[in-house]
Amino acid sequence: MAAYKSKSIIPWIALAAAVLAAATAAIWWPLRRDMLIDTGETRPVVEAALDRIIDRKPGSIDEPELLESIRKLSKTAHIASVWLFSEDGSIVYSSSMVPRGGAAAEQATVETRRVLESIPGDALTTSQRTLLLAASAIRSEGEHNDVYRHMVREIRSAGGVLLGMIGAAYDVNPAVGGPGPRWMISILAWLVFMGVYWLSLPLYVWLDARERGEKAGIWAVFVLIGNMVALLAYLLVRPRAAP
Repeated sequence: MAAYKSKSIIPWIALAAAVLAAATAAIWWPLRRDMLIDTGETRPVVEAALDRIIDRKPGSIDEPELLESIRKLSKTAHIASVWLFSEDGSIVYSSSMVPRGGAAAEQATVETRRVLESIPGDALTTSQRTLLLAASAIRSEGEHNDVYRHMVREIRSAGGVLLGMIGAAYDVNPAVGGPGPRWMISILAWLVFMGVYWLSLPLYVWLDARERGEKAGIWAVFVLIGNMVALLAYLLVRPRAAP
């Protein structure tokens, strides 16, 4: 009975949590917006890191020393992932969260492939087309393209022979790699308040449905998934409480 009596305070808890979640979002959203501003600070760092690889002038694209230096490159500040392509666009190495294989032409976005198909065959050299496909393959992950920029450079031997391409996805802003404590606290607080709000609704429905002899578990899952829309549906169809 105590659980049912406390049911009446749950909507107030949900309301308070929703208000607090909105308040914390008002704090971290501007911080995130500022974090996505391209200040130009990260690009020179990444360019210098790629130039150190390119200046090695390797004899082949599969030299162990070259591959090891590229693996270490992924640990450089502001670099999120590193890619190595052969001359024909085959993906030799990728440090992305979702490892890729195959060729750049297979991983490139549909939009890039359509654009290249519309360009006359003699407008671009084979290496230029491969370079564009390689850049598109790096961008094709898509999910975090708002926080990353992308860069692709050719790798040539000491004799000037094109061996392949090296590419990197890097932070658009130094703050992406190390957000400040204000950002971390506000996002954690938002997650907590949203969790309290989201779980309060199915808890209320579960208690209310049990009190009315309804299928409490099914209604609680329905509201857990559908949130406010599902809650309104439940309130409309639930039977009246026994006097």
